[in-house]
Amino acid sequence: MFKHKYLRFLIYLAVASLLFVAGWYSHIWSQSLKLCYKPRRVSAKGFYFTSPLLDVELPEGVVINQEPIPFKHKVESLIHNRSKEVQEVSVYYRDLHDGPWFGINEDREFNPASMMKVPLMIAWLKRAETDRLALNRTMRYDGTIDISALQQIRPAYTITPGRSYTVEELLQYMISYSDNNATALLYNALNNEEIGAVLDGMDVNNTVIGGSNFISVHGYSGFFRILYNASYLNREMSEKALALMSQQDFSQGIAAGLPAGVAVASKFGESVQRGGERQLHEFGIVYHPTRPYILGIMTLGNNLEKQAEFLRDISRLIYREVDSSDQGPFKSCLQRQS
Repeated sequence: MFKHKYLRFLIYLAVASLLFVAGWYSHIWSQSLKLCYKPRRVSAKGFYFTSPLLDVELPEGVVINQEPIPFKHKVESLIHNRSKEVQEVSVYYRDLHDGPWFGINEDREFNPASMMKVPLMIAWLKRAETDRLALNRTMRYDGTIDISALQQIRPAYTITPGRSYTVEELLQYMISYSDNNATALLYNALNNEEIGAVLDGMDVNNTVIGGSNFISVHGYSGFFRILYNASYLNREMSEKALALMSQQDFSQGIAAGLPAGVAVASKFGESVQRGGERQLHEFGIVYHPTRPYILGIMTLGNNLEKQAEFLRDISRLIYREVDSSDQGPFKSCLQRQS
């Protein structure tokens, strides 16, 4: 009698365990369906730096309810642990695959310095959309004033006094090498309405105080989101803009935290404040093989080398996190979609 009761108990226990396991795996499977949906995607061909996505439609009833960016706290921890090296930090991250983002101190306004060369470039490329000869126009640099001499991080190449350059060549010097002399020529040849149209048309909040610009990392992100989506400049000019930024020669920041061969289209800016404090920032698109993202970092400190290391280390941490998530459930989703 006892053996029969014990055997019946074991059978009940086994059945209950099987039901529990089946229920658990059913839950996991249902969650993976929510995560690993297969959307309808329409993509353009022949473009590298801008988003190829023209349209996307999710299946009916799809709900994604997981935490979109689980590594934000790791970035916050890195900033906290290094607070003696850099006084203030703002970070903006946006996943360009499906749009989730996070910000850390993202509304704090800094002087973007040379990063304001990006809207100047955009203004010239906007002009070139309707004036096909605009980029071939030539300007002569007389060398009377050498503004690049004031830069803390000196450009590797600058325009030469007495020589003439096309607008396209000047854009290369301004964006790829951050040459202030090329910037001055380009700025003086535009009217204020063209620059204002860029800031208004791209919905970027820019505060001007005493002749200096102040902008938050969140606000500045608008330039890169809209360039990537080719929604202000046309696709040809958006591609040209990001291609120019992919040739930036500032290698101590975001690029230093990436594996060899990973492209990044970025622009840095640096300035010295009245009290001797230094600002160093960088903003760009990191072209991870399957999950491209925007990363912007603005810093205030008193040591440019330490601040550059900070840019590098945040970049490295975020790339590793994105890459590791791509090896998990996201990778399987992408494989199923391909």
